[in-house]
Amino acid sequence: MSGAETWTLQQVGQKYLESYEMWCWRRMEKISWINHVQNEGVLQRVEEERNILHTIKRLDCSYLA
Repeated sequence: MSGAETWTLQQVGQKYLESYEMWCWRRMEKISWINHVQNEGVLQRVEEERNILHTIKRLDCSYLA
């Protein structure tokens, strides 16, 4: 292992990842921050749930197996 595979995802890192995920959804839907649309509203528009952390954890588990 090169080291990256053994990183632990800390609370601050999780917040950054979730923020990035929401930024991507807003960017794809062309929703400006000026519009004051809450994150839940953005997720309803794209008919998705927050899943970046679940995906990372799933990939991490499958890599170790």
